[in-house]
Amino acid sequence: MDLSSEPISPDVADTAPLTRREIADLLPEIPGWSLEDGRLVARFACKEFCDAVAFLQEIARFSAREDHHPDISIRKGRIVDVAWYTYAIGGLSRNDFIMAARLSEWLRCRQGGAL
Repeated sequence: MDLSSEPISPDVADTAPLTRREIADLLPEIPGWSLEDGRLVARFACKEFCDAVAFLQEIARFSAREDHHPDISIRKGRIVDVAWYTYAIGGLSRNDFIMAARLSEWLRCRQGGAL
């Protein structure tokens, strides 16, 4: 099953974070995402600051629908960083990978092509 099609687990607080091996196995399934400081990270360049703010708000609404929220920031006035991490377990969960895959798929459909 494609990661973006998998359901989000509503309660992961009692589960262990993914192991390094599990993370390494899942990373190839989400091109454009990397592991940085234990978080699943992607960066998106916008034309200008107002575009970055609007994009950040879209990502916020997108993630709120699943009630699984990333850390989102704007750097250099136009670069939007998105980082998935499950604070309740102190590491990455499968939900983080599912949401990264869903966000990538949503962006592909929104942009009509590759990230």
